[in-house]
Order: sequence, then C-alpha cells, then structure tokens
Amino acid sequence: MLSKTYDQWIRRVIKTEEEVKKLLARYDRQSESSQIICFLPRSNFSNEMKKKGEKVIKLLEDSTQLGSILVDQPLEPVIKLIAPNINKFSTLQMPLEETLDLLKKDKVKGIAISGMMGTGKTAIMKNLNNHEEVSKIFDMVMWIKVSAGESKENLDMSQLQNAIAKRLKVDMAGTSDCDDIADRISNELKGKRYLLLLDDVKADLDIHQMGIPPCENGSKIVLTTRESHIRFPRVDRVVKVTYLSPKESFRMFQDVANCPKLKDDREAEACAWKIIRECGGHPLLINIIASVFQKKDLKLWSEGFKSLKRSSEKGQHELKELGNVIKFCHDDLEDTQRKCLLYGVLYPEEIGIYIDCLLECWEAEDFLENGSDSRKAYIDGIHILNSLKDKSLLEEDESRKYVMMHKCIRQVLLYILSDDPNYKLLVQQMPPDAKCWSEKIWISLIKNKFDKLPNCPNCGSLSTLFLQENLALKSIPESFFEHMTSLKVLDLCHTRIEILPSSLSKVISLKVLYLSYCKYLKQLPSSLEKLEHLEVLDIRGSGFSNIPSFIGNLKGLRRFRVSFAICESENDTKEVESNCNVISNLSKLEELIIDVKSPRHQSNEVVVNIIKNVVTLKNLTKLQFCFLDEVVDVIEVETPTTDLRINVPEANILYSFIEETRSWRNIQHIQSFQFFIDCPNSKYPCIPKFYEYKRYVRYCNGEGINHPIFEVLANVDAFDLVNKKDIKHLSDLGIPSMKEIGNLEPYILA
Repeated sequence: MLSKTYDQWIRRVIKTEEEVKKLLARYDRQSESSQIICFLPRSNFSNEMKKKGEKVIKLLEDSTQLGSILVDQPLEPVIKLIAPNINKFSTLQMPLEETLDLLKKDKVKGIAISGMMGTGKTAIMKNLNNHEEVSKIFDMVMWIKVSAGESKENLDMSQLQNAIAKRLKVDMAGTSDCDDIADRISNELKGKRYLLLLDDVKADLDIHQMGIPPCENGSKIVLTTRESHIRFPRVDRVVKVTYLSPKESFRMFQDVANCPKLKDDREAEACAWKIIRECGGHPLLINIIASVFQKKDLKLWSEGFKSLKRSSEKGQHELKELGNVIKFCHDDLEDTQRKCLLYGVLYPEEIGIYIDCLLECWEAEDFLENGSDSRKAYIDGIHILNSLKDKSLLEEDESRKYVMMHKCIRQVLLYILSDDPNYKLLVQQMPPDAKCWSEKIWISLIKNKFDKLPNCPNCGSLSTLFLQENLALKSIPESFFEHMTSLKVLDLCHTRIEILPSSLSKVISLKVLYLSYCKYLKQLPSSLEKLEHLEVLDIRGSGFSNIPSFIGNLKGLRRFRVSFAICESENDTKEVESNCNVISNLSKLEELIIDVKSPRHQSNEVVVNIIKNVVTLKNLTKLQFCFLDEVVDVIEVETPTTDLRINVPEANILYSFIEETRSWRNIQHIQSFQFFIDCPNSKYPCIPKFYEYKRYVRYCNGEGINHPIFEVLANVDAFDLVNKKDIKHLSDLGIPSMKEIGNLEPYILA
C-alpha cells in the first residue's frame, strides 16, 4: 500500500501543476487582450513563475527522500506483547504446551482456553502470542480483545471489525457497512495461514460475520473464556486452566516478594503460607499481595496478615477472594496513592491510559497537593505511579507511555467505591438519564454509542467528566454545562461535536480541556477566554488549524497541544506566524506540543520559524514536534534553565535554536546539555554513554564540514560523529580550540 507520505507528495505535485497551468492561462489571456507586447504584468508573471519554479525544485528535492517511505512498511507477522514468565509454573505452562501441540494438528480448527477469573488465561495467551513456534507456523497472528468493562457481553461487531482492520491495516475509507468491511478483512486474509487470538469471550460470537475466512491452509482460532455455555462453532478442543497449587503459589510469592531471609524466619514463613492460602491460587492476587508484603519488615507480616483477614468479603462468590486481597492492598496504600488508584477505574479495563494525561488529571483533581509548583507535582505524580506499578496495581506497556489496570482489579475497586460515600461516580457503557448525573463527582462514559446528552444536568459536585470516543455524539445542549461550576477535567476527544455551547464559560474551575481529534469542530467560542484557571488545552487534529487570538488571554495555560498546517503557501506561512504570535503571549507556558501536518523532511522551515517565535518564553521547558511520519523531535529544558536536551532532525534547526537563544541562554554558560542531531534512538551504539558527561553532542549522518554547529564542539565534554565519512581528521572540523574536551578523544563512527 502506498504510504501517506507519498500520497501527500503526489497531491502537492498535482496542486502545483494546476497552479502553473492557471498562471500560464492567465498570462495568455492578458497578452491577447493587450496591444502592448511588453505589458506590465509580465514582471509580475516572472516573479510568480519564479516562486512556482522554487516550489517545483522543492518537490524534486523531497522526491529524493521518498525512496524509503514510498510504501507503508509490511505488516508485522507477530506483535509481541508484555507477558509474565510462566516457565516455573506447570499449572500455567502445561496448558500453553497443550495448546501449542494442538496448533500443529491439521484437524484442529479452534481451541478454547477455559477457566475461572484470575487463573491466568490471558497470561497463557500472551505467552502463546510471543512463542517462537507460533511465528514459524503462521503468516499472521492477530490478538483481539473481545470484551471490555464489567459488561457480560462482547464488544459489538463494528468494534471487533475495527480492531481486526487496524491490525491488518485494512483501508476503511468510504465505508461503515459491516458486510463491506468483512469482505475487505476476508480479502486481506485470503491465502494466509493466520492465528486469531480472541481474549475474554463472554458470549456467542459469529466469526464469519467479522470477516474471518474458514480455517483453511492450517489457520487456527484460539480463545479464552470463563463461560462454559457459550456456542462457538469452530472450537473443537477445550484446554482447562486451574488455580496454582500451594507449592507453585508459595514459589511465586517468594519470587515476587524477593525476600532471601524468609526461609530463616519460621514465623514469617508460616505467615506467608497463610497469606497465599487467602489468595486461593490466583496468580494475579499472589503477585499483588507479594508486592505489598515485599515493602514490609518480616516482623510486621503477622500484623499484615491480620489486616488481610479483617478485609470485608464482598461481591459474588467468584470475586470473594479477589475482593479480600485487593481491598487489603487498597487499604494499605497512603491516602494520596489510594485516590490516584481509584481514579483509574474511570478508564475502560485493560485499555492504555496515557501517562502524561493521567498525571495532568491527578494534578487537576488536587491529589498531588503541590500548589502552583507543577514540576514538583509531576515528580510526585511519577513517584506515586511507580509505587502503584511496584505493587502490581497498574501495569506499564512496552513504550512506557501508557499504563493499564487489570480487569479483576478494576471490578473489585468498583465494588469498593460503590459503598464509599466520598466517591459518587457513574461508570457505565450505556447513556444514563439526567437523574443519574445528580451529585456525582466523577462520570465516565467512554466509548459509548449515545448521540444525546441531558439538557441541564444537576452536577454541582462533578469534578471529572469523560466523554471521549463517543463517535455518535455530534452536539452538546446549550445549557449542558450550566451547573458544572466545580468541573476540573473535561475530555471530549474523538467525538463528532461541531460546536461548543456558550455555557462552557460557566465551568469556572476547569483546569484540563481535551478536544483533540474533534475534526468536525471548526472553531472555539470566544467565551473560552473566561476560563482563567485553565492549565491544559489540547486541540490537536481539530477541524481548524488557526489558533484564535483570545487563546493568548489564557494566562494560566501551562501545557498546550496544537496542530500546524504544512508551510507550502503564503497563507500557511501567515497562519504559522499568527499562531506563533498567539502562543508567545502565553507567559506561563511550560510545555508546547505541535503536530506538524507533513512529513519531517518537509517541515524544517516550520520548525525553525516556531523556534524563533516561541523559544523566548521563559517558563518553557519542553517543545515537541510530532510529524506525519511519526518521528518525534524534542527540545527539553530542565529546571532550572541551565540543563538542556535537544533532539532535532537537522543541524540547521539546532543552530537556529542556539542563535535565537543567545540573548537569554548563552551556550557557553549552560551547565549541562545533550544535543542529538539526526539520531534514531537505537540505530547506533552510544559510545561514549552520553549521561556520563555534562556536555555532549551526537551528530549522525549529515553532509559538509563547514557548518556553524561545529562551533558548539569547542564547549563539549564528549561528542560522537556517526557516519560522517567526509571528516578524516579533527582539523577538518575547523574548530580553533577544543580545550574543553580535554584528554577525551572524540568518536567518529563511519
């Protein structure tokens, strides 16, 4: 499939060709209508043709860089998942090996991995997904989460199809018809030996309707379920998963608690056996409870066990043991940690929660209690997040940008919250009526199907409202926000709203407003400037690219995320300048993230212009650019502003930054900096390790030896020149003095 970058380049070529044709036609008309050969517009025509010629040359230059991105990268046969190591536990390893053996049998088409909640079915499936034998047997492995939340039903057919289409990179443009999408999925899988992994099937499922072709050529389907009664025509074998044996439970507890002295303390060892018996062989619970006791002195284990026994037994039989242990872990947390954990139930189960946004919401809800010191709040938030991860109450994904909450933990926490008068929340899949909104402090209606909201709900105590990813929601009643004066966090991302009601100005306490990817939202109301406490605003991917001038009046804004258009016309250039002028008025701005609507190599001029306009903001500590080709380049200024980290695609951008900041940050007086120029994260080994030096430069690729950026090298402790084959000797750099480098030899990696 041709890449988006190539498609965009083609559109620019066609647009430029049309502009040239129109210009020539206009000139011909003017020449015919004039009796004077040297008609005055000829000079104007020459100037315009010169500009068009420059545009054509730029297109030709860009075309030389399209080779590696002409087509989208081929599909990965397997996308590896974060999976626990189950090798030591035969209760989990044996079902995995049994499933692997069945996958090799031609007559077996479908396998169900069945067991009670918390027995480790998903852990087995993730290990199956990652197993090297699987990658040898199948051309394509697809992992699909079939259900979500506490619902007893599967996701609807359109959601399942979208998940499969996304995995297969099937073009969904121009259709929302389930049958059409099913045909496209089927065509993509035709002739491939596929393995479809369906996690947490709760009800009957029509695989054919999803677009999955018959299991031929050795294709297979594996699903996990705790429902023994569901009908699934393609399943002909069932693999049972039971709870861990006492010995396995104790071994897992020892591994997680990491307490070498346990065997030498009979009282503590006896207490450990009592503790694991409370876990009933649930791997998840053993992992969580061991994480808690790991932090306790052995002498206090007995008291900890007594607290565990006192934990109330709540919920249905299946959740009894889960409720005991998770409630104990919940009660064992500090008050602030407990609030932060409970906030996580607002997000759908096992769905990635973007860490930066989570920390912003925690801060807006005043969980972090750091006043106006946002840097300290961020550090405290990271500390709490790490603590919750250490206790296995939250899990981190491979990118380290997202966390998620296990479905069992979330369900038990929802039970706990249902009896707590301090936390009145509404979390459900279906749209509630207006009465349900009354007196709630948190409302989460993420990924629903409703298209209407109540006219004027009584929500005087509401502090967080999550409405993101409601694709049917097109309008908000004019008086909807009338009684939401306590609202601090509002998320409307990925909705189809077209206008924001004027009553939004009544939300005087609002600190965080997410409007990203509301592509039908064409403008922001001027009443938004009344939100004087607004600290975070995200309008990336919205239906407008020009920032309204009144945004500059939001003097409390600290984090701003916005999209900029391609700078390829005079109007685009003016728009970028206008946007920069607005941003330059945000005196408290600390973080600026800009989505540039073009590939990186086409956007360096935009980047340089933005740097020139916004870099003088004294509180700015992070400037990030996100391009269409998903390359992210970052300028981060640590606090205080004597530490600097910059990752840029070209030396010109770095040099522009240095030139623009000489008046307020002299490069010679920066105590610590790391500059990375055109450096992919893992393309080359880092020699020497940059963090060992206060002043470090790493320059990859690039051409020429006379660039002014080499002046910086006179002030570094260490630098790497990677793939700079035109430099043979240090004298080629043209640097009069390199005294600061001392005895350290620079590394030149060819």
